[in-house]
Parts: sequence; C-alpha cells; structure tokens
Amino acid sequence: MRQAIIATIASPVIGSIEDYTWEAIFHYVKDIPLSDPALGRSKLLYDAVDSTTATGWSLKSLQLNSLRVVNTFLFVIQRADVIKKAAKLGFPGLTEQSSPAELGAAIVQHWNEKIRSSQAAQSITNS
Repeated sequence: MRQAIIATIASPVIGSIEDYTWEAIFHYVKDIPLSDPALGRSKLLYDAVDSTTATGWSLKSLQLNSLRVVNTFLFVIQRADVIKKAAKLGFPGLTEQSSPAELGAAIVQHWNEKIRSSQAAQSITNS
C-alpha cells in the first residue's frame, strides 16, 4: 500500500489521492479488478468488492497535513436524500417536517433498495 501511495504522489498529474485514484490504489493492492471510469460508473453500496471472497469495502480517504488531537473532521459515508426520492420510495408526502418514524422508514427503505441493487450488480459482475 505504501509503495502504491508513494508512486501515485510522485505522478505530476495527480494532486491528491481521492475518489477514483484512491479506489484504483486499493484495487491494485488487493489485486481485484477495477471498472474503467470511461465506461460509466454507478455508485454501489461498496466501492470495492472482491468477487472471490465476496468481501466489500467502502473506501474513504482523509488527508491532513498534521493530525493532532485539536483537529476536527467529519466522515460523510453517503447521504440518503429520501426527501428528493420520497415518491419513488413509497412516501409521497414525506417532508423535512415528517415524523421521525416516517423519515426513519423512508431511510430504511432507501438502504434496502441500495443493498438489493448492489447485490444485483454484483451478481451480474460475477456471471
């Protein structure tokens, strides 16, 4: 991993390691295939999946010049915009003021659909 990161940083055209660059390094180190971004990418539940072991990873990177106790930062895993997708999820009247129970049900529905679509995409990849 260290050698792959050093080689990436040494490239004059790569300013930082994020998004597809980070995914490419991880896939290279784990020796798992990586889709060509020019062919289109869809966001799945996991950024990397080893089809042999069926292990998935959600890849996030955080780069700071100095990591000290006083530094604060947030990891955003993935937003679930259930308000925008309310009708599609089966909650046509959903708003920001909806009850926590209704908002929670919509979020669970969103993630259930995300898992199903990722599983379907993975089974097509493994075929």
